[in-house]
Amino acid sequence: MPPLVSVVIPTHYRNERLAESIESVQAQTYPDVECVVVDDSGEGHAAPVADRPAVTYLALDENRGGNPARTVGIEHAEGHYVHLLDDDDQLHPERIERGMDSLRASDARVGFCGFRFENGDERYPHTEGAMLETALAFDASPCLTSTLLVEGELLRSLLPLADRPGGDDLGLIIELARETRFDAVDELLVTRAVEPDSRGKSTGLVEGRRNIIEEYADCYEQYPTARRRAVADTARVAGAQLLRAGERRAALGEFWRAFRTQPTPARAVPLVAALGGWRSYRASEHLTVRLQ
Repeated sequence: MPPLVSVVIPTHYRNERLAESIESVQAQTYPDVECVVVDDSGEGHAAPVADRPAVTYLALDENRGGNPARTVGIEHAEGHYVHLLDDDDQLHPERIERGMDSLRASDARVGFCGFRFENGDERYPHTEGAMLETALAFDASPCLTSTLLVEGELLRSLLPLADRPGGDDLGLIIELARETRFDAVDELLVTRAVEPDSRGKSTGLVEGRRNIIEEYADCYEQYPTARRRAVADTARVAGAQLLRAGERRAALGEFWRAFRTQPTPARAVPLVAALGGWRSYRASEHLTVRLQ
């Protein structure tokens, strides 16, 4: 028998999307998959969708947050490997099969893949292997919670997962990268419901990134270039949030900080585009991505 893979889905008031996520797990071509849903509503809101024989349903007595809910799910998961999945994302039917085949052929203990947003935008892997410097630079996308397939023993050794509002993905990937190499499947095997810029709308995202930079100061001492990129990209995200809110002067200050920290064309474009306001900035984003 192939090793059991547990898919852990924390959920918080997204029953309609959760149903689609569960169905994507149950449609896997890999023969031995367990689905674990952790209801973080504090009131059993997901029970009508997730409390069924084919799903291990765990209802928390209070809202704890993403990583604390993932911790509970991982603790109850029986799989030799664990795939994490957000409650509004879906796995391609061959995601786990392709991931397990690739991991077994490598020396990595963590695998990930590319993803596609529902609007058609795509993110393919651009690196694999030793990824600590990439993770510290906040440049590991599409490696994030919904694309991660991790050896269970390794993931359990990191429990409890630190609660980092705005930085859950970043912190976990850094922790994993300190322990092992990563294997990438160069295919789009996850569908994400989130719009490409929606994470930038999160009020906690900038603070979460800054907390990560402070928390891992010892690692950043070994990778100063990664620190500059992380600081610059955090300033860019802060600038985008401020510009969206109509605070152009403050936004320009953040975009200038990003360029001053990392003086590259990819930092200059947002700074210049922001002079024209939010629409001008949004129109420049594809160019910025190409320059990175």
